[in-house]
Amino acid sequence: MDTSKDIVQEVFIKIWERDTPYPNFYAIKSLLYTSVKNRSLDYLKSKYHRSMVQSSDLDFDHMVSDTFFYTQLTLTDTYAQLETAIKQLPKKSEAVIRLTLNAYTNKEIAEELSISKNTVKSQKRIAYKKLRHTIGSLLNIF
Repeated sequence: MDTSKDIVQEVFIKIWERDTPYPNFYAIKSLLYTSVKNRSLDYLKSKYHRSMVQSSDLDFDHMVSDTFFYTQLTLTDTYAQLETAIKQLPKKSEAVIRLTLNAYTNKEIAEELSISKNTVKSQKRIAYKKLRHTIGSLLNIF
């Protein structure tokens, strides 16, 4: 995680130092994603990383493909939108959903939060309804 943050920071610094005007938001967004992707791949291919990981089973050819990149980008954006939507839930519903995402059963959630199983079910119902609405409205933007 620290390395990925360092890579993103390096990319931002290089773009900042260039001081090039960009015509619109999508141009800079595309540049940032592509720059971070390329810098990350450079790091993964580096001798330092290979000596630290010592993993010959990584498929670098697959990682370089646009399909892999766009899949990872879509997953990251989706998880970010889901996280934003979860943070907008009422506190009790948010706690129930986070435990649900961590594979807790209704019984375990009830014990963890000191509430009844029926309360867990109703909080899930409330949370799912709000998440469907929030995420659905986000998807309609595109």
